[in-house]
Amino acid sequence: MGETGIPVPLWAERVADGLGRGPHVVVTGISPSGNIHNLREVLVAEAVANALRARGEEVRFVFHADTIDPLRKVAPGVPASFEEFFGHSLSRVPDPKGCHASYAEHFLVPFEEALREMEMEIEVLRSHELYESGVYTEVTREAVEHTDELRAILQEASGRRMPEHWSPYLPRRTGGRLTGARVLEHVPAEHSVVFVDEDGFEEAANYSNGEGKLGWRVELAARWKALGVTFEPFGKDHTSRGGSTDTADRMSREVFHYPIPGRYEYEWISIKGQGAMSSSKGIVLLPEDLLRIMPPDALRRMMLGRDPARALELDLWEGFPRFMDEFNAETGGSEVPFNHLALVAQTVGEDVEAAASMLRRGGYEAAAGDPEKLARDLRYARNWARDWAPESMRIGLLEPGASRAAAAGLDAEQREYLAAVTEKIGPEMDGDEVQDLLYSTAVGRGLKPKKAFAAVYGVLLGKTSGPKAGPFIAGLPPEEVRERFSV
Repeated sequence: MGETGIPVPLWAERVADGLGRGPHVVVTGISPSGNIHNLREVLVAEAVANALRARGEEVRFVFHADTIDPLRKVAPGVPASFEEFFGHSLSRVPDPKGCHASYAEHFLVPFEEALREMEMEIEVLRSHELYESGVYTEVTREAVEHTDELRAILQEASGRRMPEHWSPYLPRRTGGRLTGARVLEHVPAEHSVVFVDEDGFEEAANYSNGEGKLGWRVELAARWKALGVTFEPFGKDHTSRGGSTDTADRMSREVFHYPIPGRYEYEWISIKGQGAMSSSKGIVLLPEDLLRIMPPDALRRMMLGRDPARALELDLWEGFPRFMDEFNAETGGSEVPFNHLALVAQTVGEDVEAAASMLRRGGYEAAAGDPEKLARDLRYARNWARDWAPESMRIGLLEPGASRAAAAGLDAEQREYLAAVTEKIGPEMDGDEVQDLLYSTAVGRGLKPKKAFAAVYGVLLGKTSGPKAGPFIAGLPPEEVRERFSV
């Protein structure tokens, strides 16, 4: 357990042990060009940061939002008309919904809020502000002065010949677009470059106040030096041969003379039935949506898995209640099976007192005794039932009139069976006792259990099947059950 109270996984301890003495700067980040879903990378970085803190190290944990990056593709849900802003920094493109200061903020702010909800000890830095405040001034100067060396590294690593006019710096034209323009001259005393725009006009861009940016592969290595990075996780696409880390490692050593930070390669997450998460394809699970159905530590456990170096498929449908039960068992959480909690939540709505009474009748005294925690757990379960639960788990207790209408469709054997159960059922019975009563009464009357339970579910839920009947019925007020069984 780290000093934050968040458990530190063994793999994170091993990574931290290999990083040596601090102080440490742990960095993660992404371009806010669409919905930000890559929480796994942030959680890998957090786990390592917490492992370092638990070891007594001084740690700065940073989320680097690439807000100065140019818009290259319109995100799903954004009007196609936004193609007119291609090449403009995300921080300078308007918010497509008009609710934030920019396109970048529209996608970054909800993610930032989710990190706060998770009580993550992290700084969120915006790259356009870093460029504008001069944080990248010196590394940009170094990059421009070593253009030939950087070009050679890119060509050797990628196997592609770079244009003769290639520059590590992308100046911003007067019209606002970041462009791979031909740089004519470097004026280091003024922290500026002179370049020719696409119309043949000469312009100057001052790199100490954000009038452009370094290209992505160069910026990665430059960022390590500018921020003093000692650890950064990467997805497997970045660490493949010829990938961004291949070039950044060489640039860091040979041009910026900065030691390569420690790293951890994590695998992708996919969604059951949909495939690998991809913002461009619209296959995403947003942190703010996941935090509606589980607490932060459960989300950490789900997204990291046993080892984030392994691929992970998330099942938020049938598999989610089992995950929550395992998580609660490991952490001493709720004793109530998540499936049952979802049934209670759907039955009583937001009435916490009614839920507590239902849980007491079902034998869950401890869960009923903490109203604040119960309200939170009910909210998670209710949201899951609404957004994710399979149809078989979506229930609602029938109103008496609807129950009578359902009973009209039963045969005489089923109605007599329900009447017999009504005579024997008592308010003191727990879930197992009610389950035994339902089954033994059916067998004793020569009625097939499947047909008997269909009658139970029919008058209670309007379905032919449903949750385990005993615990569900034991949790209901006895008068509610008798009213529906007296057919």
